[in-house]
Amino acid sequence: MYSIEEKITKVLENKKIKFSDLIALPGDASERKYFKIKHNKTNLILMYDKNDKNLKKFLKVSKILEKKVTIPKIIKDLREDKVLLLEDFGDTEYSKFSGDRTKRKYYRFAIDAIVKIQKSCFNLPSYSIREFLKESNLFFEWYAPTRNKKLKLKINNLLTNLIKITQGLPKVFVHRDYHINNLFFLNSRDNHFKCGWIDYQDALLGPCVYDIVSLTQDARVDVSKEIEKFVIEYYLNESPHIDKKLFNYSYSVIAIQRHMKVLGIFSRLAKRDGKKKYLSHIPRVKKMLISNLQKEEFTELHGFLLDLIKNG
Repeated sequence: MYSIEEKITKVLENKKIKFSDLIALPGDASERKYFKIKHNKTNLILMYDKNDKNLKKFLKVSKILEKKVTIPKIIKDLREDKVLLLEDFGDTEYSKFSGDRTKRKYYRFAIDAIVKIQKSCFNLPSYSIREFLKESNLFFEWYAPTRNKKLKLKINNLLTNLIKITQGLPKVFVHRDYHINNLFFLNSRDNHFKCGWIDYQDALLGPCVYDIVSLTQDARVDVSKEIEKFVIEYYLNESPHIDKKLFNYSYSVIAIQRHMKVLGIFSRLAKRDGKKKYLSHIPRVKKMLISNLQKEEFTELHGFLLDLIKNG
């Protein structure tokens, strides 16, 4: 049985691609594997994904996004061998920058990129209510298992009605994982192209608020209230056609749904896959979920969910 590194080495050798320094990079929450390699004196990112469907999605969305926002250039397409060689953005992740004053600049470029992409139309599947509920049900499957089917049904009925309201917002390109670990600052580029994107392959068409929530209510890092307020105000100022009241209401709805999903995903990663590091983020996500539920509009949902959240 070959290791992944051995498989990759064999693929590159068979393709007569000279390389050195095959270095594994820390993995995300998916089955994809990333490596840094040196090819023709240039650092590249090698992506390995044994799932053909995932690779096709990545290539499809890359084609959609190229020239509209900054994504890694595809240097070599070796999809038949489960491998892609991609441009390396370097050590410039948004997560490396600190200080709210400095951060405002980087967040502004991130929002500029979102505003830009939301002005285009795309042929992508819709972020359906069924998909939203499938995600939030991970909360019950992995974080807070319950045999009380009536309780789960009540919660899902309330969530369905809330998510329906968000459908009144413009339906746009949704990255779905738009947080600072997936964004890079590229100072040599111009305007919104200074913000580089990765991990966009699961994109759908959904409510325009979604990626803003991902950015400001980040599951992995603390985002100050000042930055959150700045991002929301800046986005709405750049998008005057959006109903602000509906946006702010939907912001909390999507935050509740997303935090339920993330609690389920992080619990699954820890329990099923042995990735215990994700447990360290659960207190932050619980805190954000409870905070959103405490708004008056969600009193009933709050009452049903609170014990499950605390005891999960």
